[in-house]
Amino acid sequence: MWGTSPLAFFSVNGGSMKVLGICHDVLICSACVLVDGEVVAAIAEERLDRVKRSRVFPTRAIQECLDMAGLELDDIDEVAIGWNPAREAETMPGGFLSRRWRSEHFTQVPSRLLTLSGRKASSTPSMSELWAGGPKITYVDHYLTHAANGLFHSPFESAAILVVDGRGESHTGMMARASGAKIEVLRENFFPHSLGLLYGAVTQYLGFKPDGDEWKVIALASYADADNEYLPLMRDLVWVSDAGMFSLDLAKFEFFNFWDRRMYSDRFVDTFGEPRQKDGPLTDRHYQIAAALQHVFEEVMSQLLTELYDMTGLDDVIVNGGSFMNSVYNGKIEAMTPFKRVYIGGSPDDSGTSIGAALYVHALRTGRRPTEEPPGHNYFGREFSDEECHRIATSYKLPAERVDDPAAAAARDLVDGKLIGWFQGRSEFGQRALGNRSILVDPRRDDAKDLVNSAVKFREAFRPFAPAILTERVADYFDCPPGTEVPYMERVFMFLEDKKDDVPAVVHVDGSGRLGTVGEASSPRFRSLIQHFEAETGVPIVLNTSFNLNGEPMVDSPLDAIRTFYSSGLDILYLGDVRITK
Repeated sequence: MWGTSPLAFFSVNGGSMKVLGICHDVLICSACVLVDGEVVAAIAEERLDRVKRSRVFPTRAIQECLDMAGLELDDIDEVAIGWNPAREAETMPGGFLSRRWRSEHFTQVPSRLLTLSGRKASSTPSMSELWAGGPKITYVDHYLTHAANGLFHSPFESAAILVVDGRGESHTGMMARASGAKIEVLRENFFPHSLGLLYGAVTQYLGFKPDGDEWKVIALASYADADNEYLPLMRDLVWVSDAGMFSLDLAKFEFFNFWDRRMYSDRFVDTFGEPRQKDGPLTDRHYQIAAALQHVFEEVMSQLLTELYDMTGLDDVIVNGGSFMNSVYNGKIEAMTPFKRVYIGGSPDDSGTSIGAALYVHALRTGRRPTEEPPGHNYFGREFSDEECHRIATSYKLPAERVDDPAAAAARDLVDGKLIGWFQGRSEFGQRALGNRSILVDPRRDDAKDLVNSAVKFREAFRPFAPAILTERVADYFDCPPGTEVPYMERVFMFLEDKKDDVPAVVHVDGSGRLGTVGEASSPRFRSLIQHFEAETGVPIVLNTSFNLNGEPMVDSPLDAIRTFYSSGLDILYLGDVRITK
């Protein structure tokens, strides 16, 4: 059974199956190419058009993925879209019919793909005449793409699935059970009752941008005790029924008013007080509201997961959707619910639905899981060899030298107090730098946070920086279950009390760290760098943050890296095996 999807089973016999996945007109647009169930290329449009959170049709990303895969558009067997405009049309509020909306995917996607194909129309063309033998275009329910993105890259053969985000076509939550290649939908929540939109509304109320700045509110929550006067008021906004469905007090919100985008109502303001203005001062009241929100979010999520466990009786759970970018809660799931193992993945947000759509269609057509072994990484983007990096550096006459062992050289530079831009291998897919497009700093420095913020990131001082740690050393530094691996920086754990003073630059105000474990499946040079740093200092951790300036997407090409290097206070840039200084 395939839940509520309108798609039917279809078997592919023999030959190589090539699927183009597209995520279009959501929070971060992207594309991927799947060949016989394996992701051979995936990239977000923002990495190429250099517009943060780009929402345009991912033309550049599609072409780049095809180039990386060595394919033409005509080689593609099927195009999978991570949104179902038929369901959108069924549920669209009437007021939207006079405006542009996602149901236009029906016409936009074929039109954009035809443009990429270079076809020319005759005076009276039909679609079949215009693109004879063109790939089938399949629209997949948004929440099924989230489920597939988690399931088919997880290590679980059978698992429970929970998907929660702001909204899909009509959904705001989905519980499912998976076995092999099959996904059975158990329960669904529908717009406008949405935990993701609740978090976004409070994010906006606190003076930040919804659908983008929620992690700022997560960071703020650590500055106050959640048991404060706003906690009961926040609890009154949302409740979970005995059937595992959640509901909001809609009188407090304005989710239907999409065009001026104030997501909270006057009644919300009457309850919580006047909203903070953008760039206004942060007060204890704001910290307390953030803490109350995070606490209630964790309570409700845990209720949903406990209900899902009772329904399925399974020990393993897959969580996906933008709400699981909440790494603080992610680190608590095993402690707050009956599940024994949790899989989150490297791109639970909307950008990952291009991969999820492609994986879903592959499983749908073949009746099999796309891959026998999960990839264990998300280095799916562009790669530039050491020779290419050297050629580019030389062509711009930069003060550069090639080094025999860039990992060892970079580790020595960190010990010497340098701020390093680190550019290696294939770029990461997703919103987090995992050692191939990173800024690195010695975590033992008391001044590292202020230094990086003032010289490079230009962001709020209350936001923490992440520790990248050798996988085998996690238990020596963090209070977490034995064997914990966090390959995608997707979970927060508390530092052990006797280790916090060793690495003050990566310890948040509450003693936590959003760690990323660096194991054998990680970038080899990044792992080697941390090993060399440990040999020099005894500390198996470096401060790791994304290689970008505030308000810009992560660098992707050598030119992006060079431009950012010379636009910031970074001291040294490692471009492959090329060491560039100022």
